[in-house]
Amino acid sequence: MSPWRGHLLLLRRCYFTTFRRLYSSSSSSSPSSPPAESSAEPTPPPKTPIQLLRNSPYKLHIYRSKSTNPFFNLSAEDYLLRHSPVDSTLLFTYTNSPSVVIGRNQNPWSELNFPLLRSPPYSHVNFVRRRSGGGTVYHDLGNLCWSVIMPRKAFDRDTNAHMIVRALERLGVSNAAVNARHDIVLKAEDGSEKKVSGSAYKIIKDRAYHHATLLLNSELSDIGRLLHSPLRDFMTSKGVESVRSPVANIGVDTEQLVRAIEVCFLKQYSRDGGKDEVSVVDLEEEETIKGRDYIREGMEELQSTKWLYTQTPNFFLQIPSKTQLPELPGLPGLSPVIPEHGKVKLLATNAKILSTTITTSPDPSVAFLQSQESHIRLLNKDFSGPSLNSTIREIKSLSDSPSAHELASWLNVAVGEWIGDKDWDEKIGKDGEKTLRARAAERKLERYKHGKAKIEEKKNSKGAKKAKVRDSVLDKQGVYKVTQATNEFEVEGSSAVIEKKSTPSS
Repeated sequence: MSPWRGHLLLLRRCYFTTFRRLYSSSSSSSPSSPPAESSAEPTPPPKTPIQLLRNSPYKLHIYRSKSTNPFFNLSAEDYLLRHSPVDSTLLFTYTNSPSVVIGRNQNPWSELNFPLLRSPPYSHVNFVRRRSGGGTVYHDLGNLCWSVIMPRKAFDRDTNAHMIVRALERLGVSNAAVNARHDIVLKAEDGSEKKVSGSAYKIIKDRAYHHATLLLNSELSDIGRLLHSPLRDFMTSKGVESVRSPVANIGVDTEQLVRAIEVCFLKQYSRDGGKDEVSVVDLEEEETIKGRDYIREGMEELQSTKWLYTQTPNFFLQIPSKTQLPELPGLPGLSPVIPEHGKVKLLATNAKILSTTITTSPDPSVAFLQSQESHIRLLNKDFSGPSLNSTIREIKSLSDSPSAHELASWLNVAVGEWIGDKDWDEKIGKDGEKTLRARAAERKLERYKHGKAKIEEKKNSKGAKKAKVRDSVLDKQGVYKVTQATNEFEVEGSSAVIEKKSTPSS
């Protein structure tokens, strides 16, 4: 039996239903119904499928993005993770326009070739930092991205990876396998492996997702060029470093593979012998953004300089003396050499410079002055090419050093200028209104204040009750009267009586 016949049989057993059919408002009225009054309020537009996800009765969902915008697709994926029913399982597939995508905890300057990324042949390639961990990957229209979103307790990367392998087998790819790193590889007859998929995951309170790429017909030559940083050999970072592996294309049709993955997904996660009702939704970017501020605000955050750069963990840059730096695109013929007695050291966190030492002079006293001035000048500056370039040139003790000026020019291109929205504010949106995150924080603060007030009220109530009981006891003795719960009292009887009576313990 052909794989596509099995595909059709499975689809017959599963009752595919789109949210549009289930929840679209009935705009047409019956012939017998009276016409609506002209003064009536306009009917609100029907909710989009993704708006109805949280209260969906279905346990299985298939989402196919029609957008190739990586910022939209990653924001939609995050929305599906956080707003889907806690006991549901979703398959989300999409392709992105050319993009280099680093993990949440990675250092972009040690992973990416920014000079090449800014040069004309590659200036259309997006720089993206995703919300999950893992290493750097390259996306283009020949690369299929898939994500399985599930309950946290059911999370298992191997299960999903083997599901993809079975989908590839349906299309005749018999040498696909899952390696020890949970990556999908193609095995050659000589036992060698070539990676065709890189994966990562994210886990929150009750939900998790496992997402990955599949190299189908990607531009493999671009991967090697764009993911080779000129600063990599000089950087030590606390962030996650990518594991370099030989890669290959699978060479199957994207649409056919998507359908095969959907079949295997239903077989893997169906709970009722294949009779589960499944929602199938085609996500349109414009429609979805209008329906969900969360996704729009998520896209704005992913494109901000705060997310792209200042998310970077601590890193240390050190260029040894006598090092000849490589020639860069945009700087033909410039290959600076660090002087024999020179030092180039820089420590940064969240892309802010904490400590710097730049010296070029063999004279210890001059080198000390250069070190101190470079540290003071660069302290708390952004780790960006233009900032480094202009500041190093302003250092008076380095003004007569040609090697320092060449280093400044080289760093300007190697580090690159920050791109993205520098004015992004997580509390105030571009429309001037408070963001969803800000409103959620306010609600959380109000709940905290309300809870704290309840605790104080309960505490004061207990204290008042305690003082009242003591009052009644002491009043009957007719000696003194407690006025506070701290054993302070005023005398009502004689001193002789007070000496005879002792203060009751609290």
